[in-house]
Amino acid sequence: HTPRRAFPVLPTMTDGETSGRRPRRAAAKNTAIGGNHGQPSAMHYVGYVEEDETPEQIMAKFAQLEKIQGEMAEAKAAAKAAAEEEDGEAGDEGDGIDVGVGIGRNPNDHDNEDFDQALLEKVFARTSKFSLKRALADDLYGDDEDAFLNDSDDDVDEQIDIENIFGGWGKKKRKVKSGGGKGAPREPKAPRVPKPQKSHMITAYNSDNQMLMRKKKVVDPRAPNVLKLPNWPIPVSWGRVVKPFTPEETLVAEKMALPDCAQHTLPILNSDLTQLGTDFLAVHCNPPWAVPLSPDSGKVTVEQIATIPFHKLAPYGFVFMWIEKENLSAVCDVMSAKQFVYVENLTWVQQRPNNTIANSNAEHLCRSHRTMLMFRRCVKQFPLAKEVELRHQRNADCTLDVTTTTASGRRAIPSHVYKAMETLLPEFYTAGHPGKLLELWSEPGPVGRRSGWTVVADGVAPPTPAGKGKK
Repeated sequence: HTPRRAFPVLPTMTDGETSGRRPRRAAAKNTAIGGNHGQPSAMHYVGYVEEDETPEQIMAKFAQLEKIQGEMAEAKAAAKAAAEEEDGEAGDEGDGIDVGVGIGRNPNDHDNEDFDQALLEKVFARTSKFSLKRALADDLYGDDEDAFLNDSDDDVDEQIDIENIFGGWGKKKRKVKSGGGKGAPREPKAPRVPKPQKSHMITAYNSDNQMLMRKKKVVDPRAPNVLKLPNWPIPVSWGRVVKPFTPEETLVAEKMALPDCAQHTLPILNSDLTQLGTDFLAVHCNPPWAVPLSPDSGKVTVEQIATIPFHKLAPYGFVFMWIEKENLSAVCDVMSAKQFVYVENLTWVQQRPNNTIANSNAEHLCRSHRTMLMFRRCVKQFPLAKEVELRHQRNADCTLDVTTTTASGRRAIPSHVYKAMETLLPEFYTAGHPGKLLELWSEPGPVGRRSGWTVVADGVAPPTPAGKGKK
């Protein structure tokens, strides 16, 4: 019986042999002959992250990537300068020698790419908080790795050889014959007794790569857990800050003093909204849908939404629209007819003050979250839409927040949502100039004001004072 290998052993050329094809790269040779004991390279796991990694840790990896690229670029520049100097000396010493190709270099060698194997493996070593062996174990056995490997069963025909999986070639598998003969029924396993927790994951600062790393630490389960919070201001991914009490009169005065905010009250479905502007970067809509049992139940239908000229309000921008599960497909069809394509969505998981999920009644399934669909003007039909500056992946696309009711009886949109939209479009507002964001079905009064926004509340427009009409 010959032990099985992950890759066949291929014959290799000696240094003196020549071939009609380009010499194989070192990485390809190692893979062909089962290099590194047949394990896949760590470069394939650079883009993987653990479920408990925070957005700050993920963004820090990009900084490390730029740092490593800079180091590799400096090393390549130094090597190139040394090679050019060596080629110059060789050209002075010998006559008739072609120095177009450096000594010891292959003109067909393409291993000096920006993202070669050496660079990606270095990125994995500095930025990943898990090892290659752990990644392979997770792929093979899933989350229940320890329980699977530590579970023993004498009735199996063949035990798994862990050394063979992780590179220990040449060892034969140990076979255990079953006592009942071929085809004998197996006895059921006894239920596994739950084991007490002997270790937990901690966050530690690594001064070598200047990153927060997650690692497993064995501790006494009776010892207190110490949690080190980041510096102020605490990011939303860690927790929320309870602000001190502020009188309502002070809050209203602060809202009314916000600059560059245009506030209107109009019958939205019966007004010419293009008079507000035709160069908005985004339109944010929170219509009171005519959906049974909805907490924000109103009289707006999908057919009425189709009459709003989004293509004129934001000809090269975005439309952010809150929907209900009953009309999700219909809203997508309406926006597609207006040459807006779906690109992403933001989910608001609704909670109660005691951090439990706030369920509300619905026709089929309970409502526990709201969804804001993000549509973008089709860049294939409107190439100018590509010129809009965007900042991706700066905020989470899912937020957990407590539901609060506004004066109009509707659910108040969390402030995190407005921050996410403003971060995505950094050019929306310049101090001293009108903003480029439009909100329809905003809350009336001071609570709906926000700098850089044009907010429109649905209702009857107030009468124009005498002597101040349009000329």
